[in-house]
Amino acid sequence: MTNQVIILKADDSKAEMHTLESNEDGQPSFKDIYPLINTNIIEIAQGRWVQDGESVDVELFCDEEALLKADPQINHRASHLRYNLFKQQYGGNMPDPRLAGDVAVVFPADLKVDMLSNPDPVTGEIAPEDAEIFAAADKVASSID
Repeated sequence: MTNQVIILKADDSKAEMHTLESNEDGQPSFKDIYPLINTNIIEIAQGRWVQDGESVDVELFCDEEALLKADPQINHRASHLRYNLFKQQYGGNMPDPRLAGDVAVVFPADLKVDMLSNPDPVTGEIAPEDAEIFAAADKVASSID
């Protein structure tokens, strides 16, 4: 069994698609993901991939120490996947959806993703209605720092 994994770089460079062997738990091995997101400690977060009116819950393999690194970069595309999930779960009272560093988007093993039919979810562009939410989250986070 295999999983399709999309690597979303924090620098907004082009997304990379990988097909990785699954472990007995149905997920790719951390050792296969470490070099793809430049880390040696992974934290698993949840997100929702939305494309062509369909959605699927995905796991986001993140660099657990991304915020501790010098000059951490917010990963806007991965943060958007968390926002998609939080928007349904929490509505207007959602926690901060932002993620930092490079992120591996792990799709369920039985799902095959076609990045070529509609690449919008990985372009990094934020819809106008979502830009307001991210701006508000940035404002709140800067007041906490």
